[in-house]
Amino acid sequence: SFVIRTKDESMWIGKVLQFLMDQTFRDFEIIIVDSGSTDKTLEIVKKFPIRLIQIKPEEFNYSYALNLGISKANGKYIGIISGHSIPVSDSWLSDGLKNFKDGKVAAISGNYSSLLVGYFSRSLGRLFFKTYQKKLNFNPWMTNTNSLIRKDLWEQYPFDEKLPECEDYDWASEMIARGYNVIKDPKFNVFHSHFLLGKPGYLARKPRWEKICATINKRKRPRKSYSKIEM
Repeated sequence: SFVIRTKDESMWIGKVLQFLMDQTFRDFEIIIVDSGSTDKTLEIVKKFPIRLIQIKPEEFNYSYALNLGISKANGKYIGIISGHSIPVSDSWLSDGLKNFKDGKVAAISGNYSSLLVGYFSRSLGRLFFKTYQKKLNFNPWMTNTNSLIRKDLWEQYPFDEKLPECEDYDWASEMIARGYNVIKDPKFNVFHSHFLLGKPGYLARKPRWEKICATINKRKRPRKSYSKIEM
């Protein structure tokens, strides 16, 4: 089951959904959790076979939106991708899922490239991926820009809704503390950029992420997370 958080993603959400539809592995559902889009996002997503959950803007929290979508999901594995992340290939999902053959793997993630050419030509974008990739050094394990997680482990530790951001870093940290592995697979990379969206970019947001992650690092583990959703 894919869970995609959206708000005013009309520029790329159609392309993201089409690339998911074109994947070689097609046995999945897509759940959109929208928090008050005022552009054409809802009009676009309704053209695809998706399930739509709408919440009020004031209800939005990164973890809560994910937890709400996952709580309605039927899949054994949960795919999380942003509304403007482009998979690097049509075998992207299949390549990522292969890692779960190892029962000790809790999650799969990848790096991303902010090179805009990848949005228009994935073959060209792949040629220059390493030059423009963001390895997310503050988060060496996983990013919900593009990730796959085991739902049974999410049920044990949902994304912590007390966190303003960096729920992915916290979740990976908890899984590693519990003895699981989190894999970064280059075949599961995406093209992801804020340049055309008018949103703060990587460098602008990194200091905030690092501050939150430093607080997360002080947590004693294993621990329980908070969610207002009944499991």
